[in-house]
Amino acid sequence: MIKKRRYSIGVLIGGVHTNFPKEIIKGVIFAAKELDVDVYFFLGTQTKGFFQDVIGVYSSNSYDYQFNTIHDYSLISGLDGLIISFGTLGKYLNDQNAVRFAKRFNSIPTVFLTEMVDVENCHSLISDNYQGICLVMKHLIEKHGCKKILYMDGPENNTDAAERKTAYLDMMEKYNLPVSPQMIARGDYSEFVDPEVEQLLNLNPHADAIVFANDDMAAAGYKVARKRGLMIGRDILFTGYDNSDTATGLIPPLTTVTQDGVTMGREAVYDMIKRFRGKMVASKRIPVSFVQRESCGCVSENISESSPADLSEEVQRLNHKIAYMKQESLNFQRKSWFIPLLARDLNDCIEDEAEFCFQIMNKMKELHANSAYLFLLDPVIVYDGVSDWTCPDTLRLASYYRHGRAISYQVNDRPLVTKENSISKMMDDGDRHKFMIFLLFSGERQYGLLACDIEQEDFTFFYVVSLQLGLSLRYLEISKIEAAHRHELSHDIEVIRDQNRVLDIMSNHDELTGLLNLRGFTESSEHLRMQTVTPRKAYIIYGDLDHLKEINDSWGHAEGDFALCSLAGILRDSLRSTDILARIGGDEFLALVMSDMDAFDEEFRYRVKQACTALNEQSEKPYFVEVSLGIVSFTLDQATDVHKMVAEADKKLYEAKKRRKPSIRKSKNNPQQ
Repeated sequence: MIKKRRYSIGVLIGGVHTNFPKEIIKGVIFAAKELDVDVYFFLGTQTKGFFQDVIGVYSSNSYDYQFNTIHDYSLISGLDGLIISFGTLGKYLNDQNAVRFAKRFNSIPTVFLTEMVDVENCHSLISDNYQGICLVMKHLIEKHGCKKILYMDGPENNTDAAERKTAYLDMMEKYNLPVSPQMIARGDYSEFVDPEVEQLLNLNPHADAIVFANDDMAAAGYKVARKRGLMIGRDILFTGYDNSDTATGLIPPLTTVTQDGVTMGREAVYDMIKRFRGKMVASKRIPVSFVQRESCGCVSENISESSPADLSEEVQRLNHKIAYMKQESLNFQRKSWFIPLLARDLNDCIEDEAEFCFQIMNKMKELHANSAYLFLLDPVIVYDGVSDWTCPDTLRLASYYRHGRAISYQVNDRPLVTKENSISKMMDDGDRHKFMIFLLFSGERQYGLLACDIEQEDFTFFYVVSLQLGLSLRYLEISKIEAAHRHELSHDIEVIRDQNRVLDIMSNHDELTGLLNLRGFTESSEHLRMQTVTPRKAYIIYGDLDHLKEINDSWGHAEGDFALCSLAGILRDSLRSTDILARIGGDEFLALVMSDMDAFDEEFRYRVKQACTALNEQSEKPYFVEVSLGIVSFTLDQATDVHKMVAEADKKLYEAKKRRKPSIRKSKNNPQQ
């Protein structure tokens, strides 16, 4: 029986640190489990808000634009369909056009969330935003008599935000209430819009209420109100939108609109499966409902209608929630110690890239990921956020962890990821998974993707881990560059050493004969003297080629060179390789010989004379090659003055030269004369 293939659905979603995207993710995970579907979340996370909340300003060093590129990696993931939460992405994208964005991905069935688009192979799910804000406005005006109602708008070019703002303006017009531009402020759906709320209240000090386009921005309004000494629900009324966990946790609890992100995420998966099965699916709006709580000046409907037993259950539920949040905070603090340990362990194996990638998977195991995969770019991509972005066609699987085992590939053996041999194929191990996919980058440099099958509540921590991995991959890259430079430097040093050896030979040797020159003789004899611990008998031989000037003048310098080289060969053959022999200039030769041989002087002279005779008999040259020699014997030890011995040999050479033939020209009648 052939097993039915499990469908793979990708989810492009951003702003996942805020409540509504979290609810969508939760709904998708529920439905994926119910329908036995693999799901891949391509997470577009932004950090500017976090920096602002901590240090009060946006980071000037932010590389958040990198997150806008992760969506395109879904195109080489081999997915059957895509769910695109454009409302959570659009505010960060350079290209804000929803239709154009939808067309980039509609080669496969696509569900567009929070945005209505008319694109082939795509349908939309969107909240009834207009109706939600109308319910809020009607309550504030009719129930509480509010006349000056301010509005905290959502991101520009966001359909949810636009529809909610339109409802606000229409309701103000319906009730004949004036609206000026300073009564509306632009937000970004995050909890970090404190400055915008401050400005809104500064411009409108006598406002009755603020309608926030979502709950997270309302939470920022609570912080500002506390700073200004305003009691929410009495001095000023607040409402939100989403009915998130944030809303119930605020004091007083936030009046809001239920936008069921869980239902939207779940519906998107069910719609996708219907389309896979060939059914027609139409775009639709998800109904909303008004939730009355104390922030608008009312007593909560739930409280007014509840019995003491119900109130006790509510208190118990809140206590459990507080305890859970405290435990989560404690767990995150404990896990935070993992980050420096991760950096340390990766740094310890920075010289071995395969081990480096293996350790990453080991860490995923320690963090209790169900499975994990590390995909790396080759080469690294440099993207500045301004130039046109082109998604790579390929990745390499560097390492993975699944079924309790970590595997890492050597660099040249890494499997290639393509559209045909896709990410989802490489990650298919027969089990159902929900992968959170993080972009790995450092500054402008992209390194690849980390895909982890983890629980949704672990996302925040793994996001921090992914940032550290991006930094560690940068260190790895720098280490590889440095290693290449070291190798190149080592090669250059070896080349220099070879060149120095050649230069050393050239500086210590006679170019014509290949023997040592005067410098070479001096250094070699000095080295031999210093190495002689026990005194030994030695000889200095000072030789002079007879009548070199006559040869040069009569037959040319080439013949003089022949005579010099011939004599050099005779002297070399008459000595041992361990003896020091040099041509010290012009027609002069010098040798230092260690020998205990009796009558070495006579023996050496005999060898040289015989060799010269043999050369002259065989040579057809018109001249004789002969040498005058001065030889001095002495005892060599570390105290010996070798220069003095050379001077003594020079004196003896001078005497010997007096006995040489007056000419080295051969007689025509007798070439031996």
